[in-house]
Amino acid sequence: MTLWRIRATVDDRPGFLSVLTASLALRKVNILSVQVHTTESGAVDDFLVEAPDQLTAGDLLEAVQRGRGRDPWIARADVRGLIDEPTRVLALAAKVIDETSTLEEAIASLLGNCDISWRAESSTGTAGFTATGMQLQDPAGGTLFVRRHAPAFTPAEYARAQALVALASVAGKRTAA
Repeated sequence: MTLWRIRATVDDRPGFLSVLTASLALRKVNILSVQVHTTESGAVDDFLVEAPDQLTAGDLLEAVQRGRGRDPWIARADVRGLIDEPTRVLALAAKVIDETSTLEEAIASLLGNCDISWRAESSTGTAGFTATGMQLQDPAGGTLFVRRHAPAFTPAEYARAQALVALASVAGKRTAA
């Protein structure tokens, strides 16, 4: 069996998630975890799945599309994906607080597969996000720019990144005091 991450948007209506999961089940795909990110265009469902070794990304893509999934993104995963999201995020927060990880490293781990750059000027605009980028105010000064081509950022991911920045800000103030 092989681990995969699958992300797809479905209409946020009763039964639509079950159509997608049934399509995956027909391919003998076992869903190990799912996160639902609410967006304006529907529910973005982020799955960690275990699939038979012979299934390819193309096979999974076809199953997602047959299950009414839109904007699919599929990538191999590893056993670290088995850690539940709240535990993973709390571990990242602890690393920021005890300074065994920088804020940039923690954000990169939180969001996965992204590039982060920093600019000294903090007047480059307000914090916010698009499908491929985030702009976060660095508590140490300046602005962090986060870029990722796929999958698209969701409001939930932006909120998580903002919360991590807020935590780093509080930790920094306590250290300074």
